[in-house]
Amino acid sequence: MSTHKNVDRICVVIVVISLILTVLFMNGESLGIIKIVDEDAEQNSDSVYFTSNDLSGSWDTSGAVTITLDGDGAEISGNGAYVIDGNVVITNAGHYVVSGKLSDGYISVDAYDSSKVWILLDGVEINCSDNACIRVDQADKVFLTLAEGSQNILTGGSAYSDEALSDGTDGTVYAHDDLTINGSGSLTVNSQYEHGISANDDLVITGGTITVTAPSDAIRANDSIRICGARITAEGGDDGIVTTNAVENGYLYVESGTLKITAGGDGIHTTGDIETAGGDITISAGDDGVHSDTSVRVSAGTLLIEECSEGIEALTIDVSGGDITVYAEDDGFNANGGSGDAFGGGGPGFGGHRGGESSEAVSGTESESGEMPVPPDMDSSEENAQSTSDSADEETYISISGGTISIIIENGRDADGLDSNGDILISGGTILISLPGSSGNCAVDYASENGGTASISGGTIIACGDSSMAEGFDASSAQASVLYNISTAAEAGTTLSLKDAEGNVLLTWDVPCSFSSALISCPQMQVGSTYKVVIGESEEEITLEEVSSSFGEVQGGMFGGNMDNKSTKLECHFSTSKYLSSTMLQTAIVSASNMVDSYSVLPPFK
Repeated sequence: MSTHKNVDRICVVIVVISLILTVLFMNGESLGIIKIVDEDAEQNSDSVYFTSNDLSGSWDTSGAVTITLDGDGAEISGNGAYVIDGNVVITNAGHYVVSGKLSDGYISVDAYDSSKVWILLDGVEINCSDNACIRVDQADKVFLTLAEGSQNILTGGSAYSDEALSDGTDGTVYAHDDLTINGSGSLTVNSQYEHGISANDDLVITGGTITVTAPSDAIRANDSIRICGARITAEGGDDGIVTTNAVENGYLYVESGTLKITAGGDGIHTTGDIETAGGDITISAGDDGVHSDTSVRVSAGTLLIEECSEGIEALTIDVSGGDITVYAEDDGFNANGGSGDAFGGGGPGFGGHRGGESSEAVSGTESESGEMPVPPDMDSSEENAQSTSDSADEETYISISGGTISIIIENGRDADGLDSNGDILISGGTILISLPGSSGNCAVDYASENGGTASISGGTIIACGDSSMAEGFDASSAQASVLYNISTAAEAGTTLSLKDAEGNVLLTWDVPCSFSSALISCPQMQVGSTYKVVIGESEEEITLEEVSSSFGEVQGGMFGGNMDNKSTKLECHFSTSKYLSSTMLQTAIVSASNMVDSYSVLPPFK
């Protein structure tokens, strides 16, 4: 009996305590109870990508610990840091102001994993011969603030110590945890080993004038890089700006600021999405200008790719605004869902991505060693079939609904302006594309042989290239278009215009490169109406009888009226069957027959 009474009493006590806690929770602030919150949490900011602390490059230094570097060590006023072997170690959360010069040492943060640490660099010069100049060993988040008017220089050595290497340190600024760089001063990072700024988690840059030079990647993070308001110059021997998380897809977000990127490899390379919602970005790259393993989305800002192999490459490319200019040697935009078969990424046919080693194998071009490249064994078909099946399952497309896009490829061979291994969907914007009118350069190329479509429902486009493999828009398009081909390429700088029946100019462009094909569309074009196509001094009157019409002449033959959007003859120059097996040739012919009305293979194969 007593046992039941004790249980009843315990239950009553629990209920009473619960009621008291509920009242305190609901009325705590009015009762003078202070609620502890994480001021750096995303919910305390109007931005999805930046916290209030990320964006605040000015904070109260009155109670901060001061660290004055004096060549071989430092003088510290306050608690939370100490000097050991010429290095400064910060161990507590809080605010620290650093100035002076360190001849050969580093500043490290080794605090609790819940600690937030603010470091104000106010005229700092740090040299470290065998480790990162600034490193974060442990913290929740570190804010590296550049004091107004300050110049801060970090110079790393060319070889790191075994201790640094065992820890994974690979940058002149290296963080195991989240790192934010803000403020209004300047930071120069001179790396002689691996990367310039490297973060194992998230890297946020919201202010300052930052210059980074590195033999490998200039700026690198695992999970994400988020940029706004900063002025960044990044020069990498490999890539410029990189994210590496292959499991959760490390992403890049640019909201504002100025970025100038020079890279031996890709200008920007991410495992996850790239989104630019503003800013002014200039890129000069030895490989891709902008590369994402998943998607690229541009909604605002300016993107100028001055030099690259391919301009923008991703599974999906969405442009809804902004101003994009690409000077490339290969494709301007490449939506590359799958790229492992012998004939390019769009599947076993000739559409999709046609560059690189695959195109050399098809054309029979010798390698630099003088030997023909050996194609994959088509008899070992299981892996190839699986690769093609996997590629077909991946969504890949180029979608343009706004903005201004200019793609200029002055020296391209087998290059494409817009190249999609899936669909091309245009519903707005202004698009200008110019490639030389020879060498198989295609202004618009999509996976028509694998069910892909290129449709237009809005916007303006002038896309000029080579007529031999020219493609027009699909008949399902909501906006009329014209694919106009000529047998002799017009010279570079020739004016191309489209006029209505009254002579009003609807479109005009001094096309930068020579061209033998032009794909034209604008909202004013209507089926049943008559127009004039003007190329230099030549003029032809045409009447649009279909939403997707083709006119002109190609390969010495007149087409007249409407023609199929593909050229009616395909010449595949295979030297002999020792370079490509009979199975491969048969596969090529079957695929080619789906995209043209007739074909010839030169020379015949056995």
